[in-house]
Amino acid sequence: MEKKDKSMDTLKENTTLDNFRVRLGTLQHTLDSYFTSKLDSFEFYYNVFTPSWIHESNNEFTKVMVSELDPDKYILTIGVVSEKFEKYNSLLELVSGSFNKYIYIKTINNLPRKSSSSSRNYYFAYGGEGYRHHLYKLIFWWLVVLALDNDLYNKYLDYVVDAADIFGFTEDMISDWCVAAIYWLNGNDIYKNCDLQLKTAEGNRFFINKTDIDDINAKAAESFGRFFAL
Repeated sequence: MEKKDKSMDTLKENTTLDNFRVRLGTLQHTLDSYFTSKLDSFEFYYNVFTPSWIHESNNEFTKVMVSELDPDKYILTIGVVSEKFEKYNSLLELVSGSFNKYIYIKTINNLPRKSSSSSRNYYFAYGGEGYRHHLYKLIFWWLVVLALDNDLYNKYLDYVVDAADIFGFTEDMISDWCVAAIYWLNGNDIYKNCDLQLKTAEGNRFFINKTDIDDINAKAAESFGRFFAL
């Protein structure tokens, strides 16, 4: 990943902490809504794992990310807050598949809430259904952290690259995730019809919900358009 020295300056010029929080939650909702239809507006799943080194950052934007994506409490029932959070303590524990964890739904600037509908509480199992979606989110947000914090970039870039390799990323996928991180940090929103240009099928599916069938349909529509223009 090539470090973009202007990312932090651009971010400070174009956003406040509150705006950053909203953009972060909106993007997490967008990515999760590609994955599941069980989310209402503005709802999203926090990250299944956050390495301890991210908490070393004194960057104010990174602290906002931690508060939204790595909460330390959740609402068990109305009026009852629990600090007994199911969390992975290390990357090794995450990928070992020995322990599975529930991930609860949250909204911006609010604690996660354990839903009375069990289907809305995502049961994360490494290697299980949909698990790659949550791993893909981890790499994206870790790259955002590295772009924002030069000290962490110098110390933990290899960690993120190694984790991506463990998660099954190719070099082109890592490149796509870096492009997406810088694109977003430059103030561009990521959604289905945005102009983010990516190389891999995995990147297109994850960030803009674009699949091969979308390309086929687009080409078919273009062909029909040319035919009827004759």
